[in-house]
Amino acid sequence: MSAGGDETATAFEVGVSTSISNINLVAYGYSGEGVGTTFLLKDGFDATGKKRDSDGGYVQATYVIPTGTKLGVSYGISKLDDNNAADATANLIKENSMLTIGAYHPLTKHLNLVAEYSNVESESHGSNSDVENDVISVGAILFF
Repeated sequence: MSAGGDETATAFEVGVSTSISNINLVAYGYSGEGVGTTFLLKDGFDATGKKRDSDGGYVQATYVIPTGTKLGVSYGISKLDDNNAADATANLIKENSMLTIGAYHPLTKHLNLVAEYSNVESESHGSNSDVENDVISVGAILFF
């Protein structure tokens, strides 16, 4: 960073989760300056040391059917603002989002089978590197 840059990252977050019978609902959001996106502090500051604003969150709903299988849907988004003209033409991430639909079946208390479909989108501040992917995941989760 150059002289005069503010090297302090700040953020706040809020979330809520509630369950009603076999339904669980979750909502979470965050906002920050200098915290970046994708992973902690990535691109949180521009080349001059100026903080970039970021915000995002997710919502999730699940329902447990009588067989014990949990069905769920979630949507999350993370946004990173640009600071200058160079950011606007760069491959700097502007927005990442993901929609996931899944089924989770408990075989035992400690082992769940999992099947998920996700649509993942990533948009840059520049116009040449936006991507979208569809992902199918099948596997197991071991709890211990």
